Amino acid sequence: MDLLISFLLAILPILVIFVGLVLLKRSGTLMGFVGWVLTVIIAVLFFSTSPAIALLATANGILASFGISLMVLFTILQVTMMDVTGAITSITEYIRLVAAERYEQVMLLNVGFGSFLVSIGATPVTMLPPIMLALGFSPVAAVALPCLGYDPLTSFSLLAVPITLPAQVFNLDLAALGSQISLFLPVISTGFAFGMLYIADGWNGVRKGLVPGLVAGLTLGLSAILFVRILPVSAIGLVGVFSGLVAIAVMLLFRIIQGKPIVAKRADMPADVMPIGRAALPWLLLVFFCIAISIPMISTGLYGLLGPLQKIPIVADKAIDLKLLNQAYTWVLVSTLIAAPFMVRGRDEARKIVGTWLRRAWAPTLAAAIFFAIAYVMDWSGQTVIGGALTFAAGTADINMNAVIGLTLAMIFGVAFPAVSPLLGLFGAFVSGSEASSNVMFHGILKRATGVLDLDFLKVYSAHAVAGGIASGIAPAKIINAAAVIDQLGIEGEVIRRCAPIAIVLTLVTGGMLVLFLAL
Repeated sequence: MDLLISFLLAILPILVIFVGLVLLKRSGTLMGFVGWVLTVIIAVLFFSTSPAIALLATANGILASFGISLMVLFTILQVTMMDVTGAITSITEYIRLVAAERYEQVMLLNVGFGSFLVSIGATPVTMLPPIMLALGFSPVAAVALPCLGYDPLTSFSLLAVPITLPAQVFNLDLAALGSQISLFLPVISTGFAFGMLYIADGWNGVRKGLVPGLVAGLTLGLSAILFVRILPVSAIGLVGVFSGLVAIAVMLLFRIIQGKPIVAKRADMPADVMPIGRAALPWLLLVFFCIAISIPMISTGLYGLLGPLQKIPIVADKAIDLKLLNQAYTWVLVSTLIAAPFMVRGRDEARKIVGTWLRRAWAPTLAAAIFFAIAYVMDWSGQTVIGGALTFAAGTADINMNAVIGLTLAMIFGVAFPAVSPLLGLFGAFVSGSEASSNVMFHGILKRATGVLDLDFLKVYSAHAVAGGIASGIAPAKIINAAAVIDQLGIEGEVIRRCAPIAIVLTLVTGGMLVLFLAL
């Protein structure tokens, strides 16, 4: 089959999903299902994939999605409990005590606090939208801003899983990979800061928030460079945690230098506001648990409690190790259950919480799982079981949907491949909703393409990872999650339309930086 035709077939499901979401304004769950059906059909009919392998890839994708899909399920439960009990309203009132203009709120909450949350394994796309909405931002901005805020340090999110996972699987130098990724971040983080200001208030917002945006973005990026170099490689998961906290501290210090107050004077604090400790109890517990499970001794002990029982065989040599007690989503649920007796006022309120949770959560949870399934069907396409391993038969390695996309781009762009190669990271994370999945799936493609073109693989792979993080701002799975939390499912297409230009521009900037780094 002609390579161009194969390329068009391989990319067709993604184009259909994008058109459905952005132009036809269909739900992410519906388009995810349509995209999955189309991916399976194309894999089976045109990429020598047996129906059994396609279905097993789907099962593998669903299980692999738990880090996102179950995080969504349980975080929506937590946020719903906090919403119904009035905790979100109370936290918003306390946030208003921080003397900050609207553009500074965007920076503090989404650049600083958002980076901190995502780094410890919490999910700003489901935690921050209710607060942004309560602060007076539009539903589209309330969804878009946390999604964009997820992006700058995505490679160091979930205690750096997006880069530690491929480093373990492919035996990469984790310290060198983290260091190379960090070099992109001052520019990319600053770009995101300006992008958030534009989403919030257009060019007027960028003009007003120009200096705070510059301070926030550069602080976040430069802090990442610093902490990657001074922390031991075993503690690389804390790079984002410390960088987010430093960004918050510097932004508050900047107000002090300007002679502005940090605490606003207010006489209208509502009488029924919860004490901040009780209102934020689920989040305080979650932060404590996420830091605790990052400690190697505790992490190893927790894994040993269930051991091999949590390793699910899929096919041949493929298996999923769920690591249930080491996952942030487990501790989201635990922190919610522990906090519930201190927050829920009676059975009627409990029933309302559960009913609202189930109504909000099923669609985004299913969507996250479906997008992972699509990613794995594409990744496993063309493979078969040989000698007890899932692999390609001799001479068939090119009959793979991801390989076709990567090789076609390499052939089309040739020596210009580095400038456009980050688009693969954007593409992969858009499909799966996860930089980690994109980094794993495209490792082989980039390894081959850089070998053919005689390029520094680690630099190209680092740019790919950065672009995968950029894709979080337009990843349907994350946008659906954020919209569901504030009961605004249906605005996903509008959010993607607003965020896509920012993501594409920053991806092209990443490509330009890669070309510069390769030339040095």
